[in-house]
Amino acid sequence: MYTESARLQRLDWLRATTRLDLDSLQHTQLDAGRLTGNVEGFVGGVEIPVGIAGPLLFLGTNVRGEVYAPMATSEGALVSSATRGALAVSMAGGVSTHAVSQSMTRAPVFAFSRMTSAVRFASAVRGHLGELRDVVREVSRHAALVSLEPAVLGRTVHLRFTYTTGDAAGQNMTTACTWHACRWILDRPGLAGPDLESFIIEGNTSGDKKSSYQAMTAGRGIRVTADCVLPGGVVERVLKTTPDELVRGYHHIAAGAVHSGVIGSHANTANIVAAVFAATGQDIACVHESGASQFILERTADGVYASITLPGLAIGTVGGGTHLPAQRELLEVMGCAGEGGTLRLAEIIAGYALALDLSTVSAAVSGQFASAHERLGRSRPVDWFRPDELDGPFFESALGHAGAPDVRVTGVEALEIPMGPSVLSELTSRTVKKSVGLFPVQIRVDRGGTEEKVDVMVKVKPTDREVIKMAGLAAAHCGGPVATHYRRFERRLGFVGCDVRELAVYEQTDPRFTRLMPGLHRTLRDDRRETYVIVMECLDGMERMETSDRARGWSRRHLGIALRDLGRLHSVWYGRESALRRMPWIGHVPNAADTVEMRDLWLALADHSAEEFPDIVDARHHERLVSYVATADRWWPGIEAMPRTLVHNDFNPRNLAIRPDGRLCAFDWELATLHIPQHDLAELLCTALDPADINGTVVRELSEIHRRSLETHARTTIDRGLWESGYRLALRDLAMNRFGLYFVAHTVRHYGFLEQWWRNLWALTELAEEGHGN
Repeated sequence: MYTESARLQRLDWLRATTRLDLDSLQHTQLDAGRLTGNVEGFVGGVEIPVGIAGPLLFLGTNVRGEVYAPMATSEGALVSSATRGALAVSMAGGVSTHAVSQSMTRAPVFAFSRMTSAVRFASAVRGHLGELRDVVREVSRHAALVSLEPAVLGRTVHLRFTYTTGDAAGQNMTTACTWHACRWILDRPGLAGPDLESFIIEGNTSGDKKSSYQAMTAGRGIRVTADCVLPGGVVERVLKTTPDELVRGYHHIAAGAVHSGVIGSHANTANIVAAVFAATGQDIACVHESGASQFILERTADGVYASITLPGLAIGTVGGGTHLPAQRELLEVMGCAGEGGTLRLAEIIAGYALALDLSTVSAAVSGQFASAHERLGRSRPVDWFRPDELDGPFFESALGHAGAPDVRVTGVEALEIPMGPSVLSELTSRTVKKSVGLFPVQIRVDRGGTEEKVDVMVKVKPTDREVIKMAGLAAAHCGGPVATHYRRFERRLGFVGCDVRELAVYEQTDPRFTRLMPGLHRTLRDDRRETYVIVMECLDGMERMETSDRARGWSRRHLGIALRDLGRLHSVWYGRESALRRMPWIGHVPNAADTVEMRDLWLALADHSAEEFPDIVDARHHERLVSYVATADRWWPGIEAMPRTLVHNDFNPRNLAIRPDGRLCAFDWELATLHIPQHDLAELLCTALDPADINGTVVRELSEIHRRSLETHARTTIDRGLWESGYRLALRDLAMNRFGLYFVAHTVRHYGFLEQWWRNLWALTELAEEGHGN
């Protein structure tokens, strides 16, 4: 029965049988009374996420102009990849499309007692095409019988009926028509003859819902083709590869398809077909034959010629599931709903199939092809740290480490506190399946009969390998030289050891450090479980704690506090470079030789930033960056020759707060490294100084606060001219290195703070280099 009452009765029965709640099936927007012919035993609906790809510019026979395509999928990166390909094709002038022909087949089999009877029948039946067409017309006003093609296999005849079906896909329609045509044949004994033993409505030679060479060559559905010409500049800017690399990679992929027996040759057609089919109410099982295609790339004088042919799109815009409400609306989005829309839909699918194959092959040859489901390879299962381990015994141990051994934890409760996670933690959490990040918790403790509440922050860190992999995925998304050169130098960018480094920094005991960091309860390191945890004081309620995408309200007083106390932090290791290098947790130390060797990466970052974000990184900025890269062998040794110390290396408002008593509190130390102290000074001014305060007087005043504090607490003398020279070089280093990496992250996740930080950087750079001839 097709009623809502019957549906709910079936659902209740299924709950009782399975002993499951099945709450997700309780409600549905589908009208049970309209599903006759679509489903039996109806109990509910399943939602599939729908994304919109495009636009893609069409210059087709049945579709012209920009078109967006809905895609129902749970596969990450499909919609964005199709959109990237669509952008490239549209920038190149659009895609030409043409629906060549339409056909739908059904192939019954007739079995005879002798081969001679089968041969006779195969010869005779061709002469009755006209009568059989009349039979078909009586059954359907949409179907028209085009041809009969008998194939003799021993004592059987497979009789292939080929139809056109208008705007319907036609599988059910042609089955009915073929059934009546076969009954007409059987009702004429002289045609089939006395040796006929049996017949079956489908003998499995029509290619229905199967991938076959016959479907590839003869087609079953709409045969449609699409092509475009991509200039080399578009290939490089959008697809992040070169025409030569793209065509060369295509030839390797095509050869692999031949070797493995793939029907056709393409990269990803089935993804587009399945996603559009699911979104528009097509028969999803027909992806088998509809997803076959022939993708071709050829080198041209200026770029690449690309074409794709789909020989058998089994689609319709009437009948089947096209009447379902969401599916019909999505057909309307493309202008394909109802009669007259099928050829248009076929050309849209072909255009997007071409766009996706271009994007996919480009990603493969340029190193961008990284599955969103990829996980670090491992040869053993890992029992990762879980949030449910943050229980009473865990926190009793933490408080014991912090000097309170006699307390008993009586309760643990998660807190809701707005937090701004670090860029590394936030991006890495998207690419790993375990829990990483910040977990604010309130614990109730009993201290000798007195109950207290203690708020703590638990930081669960990703491994350095996971951070490196995350950054690699972001670089791969940028493609081209960024992806290539990141892979070359990924272990020299400060990420190696970031998991254990922050734990070691928090374990420092010098009061110049501990007074200016979050209070530590304990650290937990378990390499076997890939567990790196810090339990610290909860920083809620501090002044100027930044949780948004934009730093606001950092006054000169706040900056003065931060730079005064930054001098204290820097004084701990200042002048002790050799000792710091011996620390097992310090990791890779930036140096002139590496910086010069990594020129290809710095140049790739500069080019990427200017190409992807021209509204932020203008031609003048790009020219200066290129100049810095070209002359790094002359100015970076100046950094290496100056006194260095342990720097925070991410010293910006997202990682800083001011305590109520006027002390700095600096956190998120995973990128800490050996560098000149002016590096942190330059980064703070870039990221927190009000643009209105960027003038010689204010900058000099703030710089002097930092220099004098470091002099005082390190008990040394620091030449002011040398200090200012180091500050100028630190700005260059930030522009070339750190900000280049920021723009890579900005490519995959918008950061509202970045544009102002970038503009501050150049305003400070121009101010610092005035009068120095640099």
